[in-house]
Amino acid sequence: MNNKIQKPSFEEVVGVTTMNLPDENLKFSSQKIGPMNFNDLRNADYGEGFRMPTIGEVIPLIYTSLENKDYTTAKKVIKTLKQKWVTGNTGILYTPEGMFVQDNPSMENGKIIMDSNQLEKKLGSFEEKGVVFSDDKSIRFTNYDFQIESQSSLQLAKNKGIIAYAGGEEKAEQLAEASEHFKLKPYFWALKNVDTPQIRVADLDSVSFFVDRLNVGTDNSEVFGSGFSFGVSEMNKGK
Repeated sequence: MNNKIQKPSFEEVVGVTTMNLPDENLKFSSQKIGPMNFNDLRNADYGEGFRMPTIGEVIPLIYTSLENKDYTTAKKVIKTLKQKWVTGNTGILYTPEGMFVQDNPSMENGKIIMDSNQLEKKLGSFEEKGVVFSDDKSIRFTNYDFQIESQSSLQLAKNKGIIAYAGGEEKAEQLAEASEHFKLKPYFWALKNVDTPQIRVADLDSVSFFVDRLNVGTDNSEVFGSGFSFGVSEMNKGK
């Protein structure tokens, strides 16, 4: 990318038990949870005051860790990214009309519940690069005219599917910056033009099968049991 954003702040707390991201007002536990499927990750014990992060919160953790590789805790995050998927508390609903993305989706009997009619009713008037958002931005929708599979970091940053996935342009740009830490172009794993509704989860990895790239995932099943996550909390609750 041509206009690199400012290097993000990273603070390692004494005892390397938590990682502070002051720019994001987020604090992460350095203890990874997993491997588990989505339901188990949702219900896991992340420690007092911590919860499972959305994919929009996972992105700055990955990006900031890659930009601050000398920290012990950052190395742990990067190592996890290279081994398995880092999963966010974000569901993906593919419909014949397009792709819905929802943070903290409802669960019933261990399954994600996402209904396109209900989600559509919650969309607001705000639109960004072809992505329509709910008022709190926790729900996003875009149709299928976005690029999937291998693409440049610049294409990733401008990709409406990625903007919906990440929760906005700023997070999409962070994801693009993170992808430049790898030799090959990033890869966007996504479904397109489905005939019937299908639910998936949002995750990231750089698992190396003779390649070195960032993989952006929106096609893994919720029953897939190899995901990890890191507990998150707001640094300043009142901010």
